[in-house]
Amino acid sequence: METKNNANTEAEEPLQDKSKGSLTVKRNKKVDFFAKICCLIIAFFIWLFAAENDTTQYNENFSSIPVEIVNTSGFSVLSGDDATVDVTVSGKRSLISRLTRSDIRAYVDMSAITAPGRYRFDLQVELPNGVSLSKASLDSVTVYADNTTSVTVPVKVNVTKFLLEDGYELGTADTVTNPKTVTVTGPESVLQSITEARLDADIGHVTRTVTYSGDLVLVDGAGNEVTNSYIRMSASYVTATIPVYKYREVPIEVIFKNGLFNPSNCEATVTPSSIRILGDAEAVDAVRLEYEIDEKRITASTNTYTVKITLPEGVENVSMIDTATISLTLKGVATKKISVTDFRVVNPQNLNYEPLVDPLSITVQGETALVNRIGSANVTAVVDLSNQESFAGTVIVPVSFEFSAPYSGLVYEVGSYTVSVKILG
Repeated sequence: METKNNANTEAEEPLQDKSKGSLTVKRNKKVDFFAKICCLIIAFFIWLFAAENDTTQYNENFSSIPVEIVNTSGFSVLSGDDATVDVTVSGKRSLISRLTRSDIRAYVDMSAITAPGRYRFDLQVELPNGVSLSKASLDSVTVYADNTTSVTVPVKVNVTKFLLEDGYELGTADTVTNPKTVTVTGPESVLQSITEARLDADIGHVTRTVTYSGDLVLVDGAGNEVTNSYIRMSASYVTATIPVYKYREVPIEVIFKNGLFNPSNCEATVTPSSIRILGDAEAVDAVRLEYEIDEKRITASTNTYTVKITLPEGVENVSMIDTATISLTLKGVATKKISVTDFRVVNPQNLNYEPLVDPLSITVQGETALVNRIGSANVTAVVDLSNQESFAGTVIVPVSFEFSAPYSGLVYEVGSYTVSVKILG
């Protein structure tokens, strides 16, 4: 009778009868399992080898591959530079699976052309090794080429949006740009239509001169934008100074040097009384048309002066009037000659001089009643030696006058006066 040993992993098959010539085989389960694993590993490597070295061709589609234009021979491309092509490529699965759009290069070669014109070039496609082109949506590309040249055009400003208050004006014609011109390089036939480089400016609400910066666009004579991928500008960004002008009515005024004339003793009229000006707002606001009259040089009861109207640079006289007439009429004013004998000498340097003893005859003017009463005792002549040098000799010194109350500020000398002073050294 046969028995099993549970601790033994070996299993014996029933022995065949030797007398019958049969063979008894013993099988080891560990060896059998190891053999199976080896077979699986060998099968995997065989599959991997087959996958890497398969002979089956696979196809893959790639769309919108940009077509390069190479070797332009110094010409500019006006059309054809935006072409794209759809391609179908074939190859082993291992290669196709790794292929990307960047691995595919489509181009046309212009090196054969020698003159501008329209040409049809065969499309060429470069692919990685082991990958072939099965189909392409294009077999050629039409390219229009032209000569490359340069032109210099002015920079102009087109103010598209702005808001001005009443009394203001946009100085578009006086706009200054930096740079003033640009050089444009590109296809000759395109450049022939370009008349200027334009800056479109939206400046909004303004009351003062505006500085505006922005990008330039090239335009033709009709104001239409001109574009081409082969055009280049020496500067594409510009800064513009756009003046904003202000209108202002400026009065023409008379001012009196010594403050001695007023409406009670002098009637002053100016013709015209004002002019209209235009210019930069700050400059216009600063304009004052004031003409000074020295009362001490007027003795006639009626006086007429013609003065020239001058304005600062950049401010325009819209009224087109370049002179004004000033008329003065004295009222209740009289003149009188008196002899001054009282002298006061201002002598900060303590110069040695001979005393002043000769009377000085002067003309005084003022309110009639006061002038009739004033005498020499009411006037002092002031002689100032502050600017005289310490040397012996006679010098001519200007004289001013002091009037006692109630004449001070109401009666005054007419004209200018000097005296001779002998310096003793």
